[in-house]
Amino acid sequence: MRSGAETAPVSFYPTDAAMLAPMMTAPMMTGQTMMTGQTMNGPAASARTAPAVATEAMRQQSAALLQRCYRWLEATVTVVPQVAGLVPALVTAVAQYEAQQYDACLAQTGAVITAIRQLQWSVPTLPPL
Repeated sequence: MRSGAETAPVSFYPTDAAMLAPMMTAPMMTGQTMMTGQTMNGPAASARTAPAVATEAMRQQSAALLQRCYRWLEATVTVVPQVAGLVPALVTAVAQYEAQQYDACLAQTGAVITAIRQLQWSVPTLPPL
């Protein structure tokens, strides 16, 4: 590969990249400011805060995707009652979010998004997600 060549972004979760793009560019808090309001310096600070920053990023992604799916289902279920079959899967994702299992929540929400995309192919009159 040539130096300076750009590579395609890698997705670690089965979600739509267009939905995650705004979250990936949002400014993140660094150091201990997220937990205590005080900043620590040095390798010990970054070793302790890296998991907290990653967890917060997954929490924000989970919340945004859950809200987006909920709003879509809320608007669509009155028009196409068959989409109500996705509600239990979304309820499971919400339970995982509440239990702070953000990786499982992202995977479950990704499955709901995949099902929505498949429905959109078969029923073109469905609104966009």
